[in-house]
Amino acid sequence: MGLPDRFTPKFYKMGVRAREVAAVFVKHGFFWVAEALEVTRYFPRSLREKIVTTEDYKLPVAVRIRRVIEELGPTYIKAGQILSSRPDLIPPDILKELAKLQDDVPPFPYELVQDMIESELKTPMDRVFRSFARVPIASASIGQVHEAVLRNGLEVVVKVQRPDIEQMVFIDTDLMHAIATYAEKRFQWARLYNFVERVDEFTKTIRQEMDYTIEGQNADRLRRNFEDDDTIYVPEIFWDCTTRRVLTMEYIHGVKIKDKDKLLARGCDLTYLTEVIGNAYIKMILIDGFFHGDPHMGNIFVMDNQVVALIDFGMVGIVDPVMRRNMARYFIAIVNQDAEGLVEVLGEIATIDPGTDRAALVREVGRLMSKYSDVTIGQIKLDAIVLELFDLSMKHRITMPGEFTLMDKTLITLEGLGRHLDPDFDLIGTAEPAARMLLQRELDPRNFGREAVKAALDTRDLFTALPRRINKITRSLEQGRFQVRLDTEQYSESVKSAARRVSNSVNRLALAIVLAAVILLAGFQSRQNHFPHDMGPSDAFGHQN
Repeated sequence: MGLPDRFTPKFYKMGVRAREVAAVFVKHGFFWVAEALEVTRYFPRSLREKIVTTEDYKLPVAVRIRRVIEELGPTYIKAGQILSSRPDLIPPDILKELAKLQDDVPPFPYELVQDMIESELKTPMDRVFRSFARVPIASASIGQVHEAVLRNGLEVVVKVQRPDIEQMVFIDTDLMHAIATYAEKRFQWARLYNFVERVDEFTKTIRQEMDYTIEGQNADRLRRNFEDDDTIYVPEIFWDCTTRRVLTMEYIHGVKIKDKDKLLARGCDLTYLTEVIGNAYIKMILIDGFFHGDPHMGNIFVMDNQVVALIDFGMVGIVDPVMRRNMARYFIAIVNQDAEGLVEVLGEIATIDPGTDRAALVREVGRLMSKYSDVTIGQIKLDAIVLELFDLSMKHRITMPGEFTLMDKTLITLEGLGRHLDPDFDLIGTAEPAARMLLQRELDPRNFGREAVKAALDTRDLFTALPRRINKITRSLEQGRFQVRLDTEQYSESVKSAARRVSNSVNRLALAIVLAAVILLAGFQSRQNHFPHDMGPSDAFGHQN
């Protein structure tokens, strides 16, 4: 997918949005991005002098990046929040700033709330709700939350989507995709970092978040997974008054986990609560393979009898059986300080550049492990180990999959939450028994049957296809069409050079150059109100390699 046809409403809206985005980048002193992308001719000095102030240049780059994202609005804030979970891609100083991104925005008027609910539920509000609070208890970029009471007397919270948010997100993500596609065609380093794939993953994430029925389904699945556990509670979703844009959920009476003083005043055992929460998340990741991906302190409540309730199910992670086994091995390798084993697990989980010196990687991981050789498991901080491992990943060109980084971010957040309640909270120690149990279960001969059948089917397919493939190769040899592709030293050096260039760019503007690259379109739009009739988007962008 590229840019839409010229002179369509969609194309015009993307052009207008591109100009807005570019102006924000230049305003905060990022004109050098245009230089890096070799498109300075599309950005006249007269425009820059109008909008750039010298104060912007005095701020650290990381701070300016955060300000750019905040000014660009919901889509970019969500992109920044997701990038904040990628320490394998983003330098620490920028990660720190991205972690500060706030999604709080002024609420939209009650009249629009009422219009949205009645349009979605196709009935007057008073036929659904006995009462409905006019003032929201929370307001974010995608929607806001109101307290209400159903006609049957049940207390609920109702999440209502902003009326204009869907169109804005679609324009932003379409623009990102168009620019990523262009960048991959023009720049080798963009292809190395799979820009289009990364943008498409983000697009899928944010568009799913705008479908509240998906969040409701996530809640239902977690509720089923804990139906036999009386220590964890997941609120009920009321599907009769839930749609893509309206979510109605049971109201939770309780104390937020961050309010230590209130919990203590209620007689809560903080050590017990950390154990409950820690065990619940380890179960979700290693046993269920489906976990709540946003365990910050505002999303966890303590109800009567110290029952822990979870809310906000827009971000979840899915862990397939192979990744679960690898996560178990990951924990065991950390506990055993097994550098070789940890590198082996990383090789199974991540994509390692063919040119990476594996022996050097093992040595560096070994040095990292040796730092913890004289401490107990309980003294090991998972966040310190994970961040150092991600630093090594960047150095050795190892790319982690999104589900792994979401798991690590979730666990790091969980560890911080646990130690807020109990300074002696030991997440690694909590995970170890479950990890060992999972691996022992995998080694149980009774579980070999399914794997054996799969292996037999794979072997059958191999031997069925082998004669045909040999014949194909033989014919190619006879006809002189057989080709062997080799990675030459020259190609290897070009890849390394490209990787170094993009690494430098990422260190300067780790918000992913895809977002900055909208300057390509916007710079042109800044000079002309529309494309000439004889010029298409590719002409405006320049020649593509």
